[in-house]
Amino acid sequence: MHVDTNTDRKPRQYRIVCLVHRADGHLKALGYSESGNGDMYDGTWTLSEARHAIFHGHRLYTVSPSTGEEADLEFADGHIRIKAKQTSDAALENLPDCSRR
Repeated sequence: MHVDTNTDRKPRQYRIVCLVHRADGHLKALGYSESGNGDMYDGTWTLSEARHAIFHGHRLYTVSPSTGEEADLEFADGHIRIKAKQTSDAALENLPDCSRR
């Protein structure tokens, strides 16, 4: 998926609903839903594409399975993570593998 970086357009929101891991277990890509639907994903972004989207003002977020609260993602120290002081059970580690969707 190409991330639209046209500054004349309003930034969009993408719910991260699943993960793709490399053979060594490290995170490779994020499965996203453009509509916010948590049951299926529309496509995947590499970490570079996700970083690019965040840098250009798009909102990437997860949803807590217990409370329904949304938690925004950020890049820090070369890693993607939930922003500090946001709900903990919306953590990326709690998301399923995209191959199981």
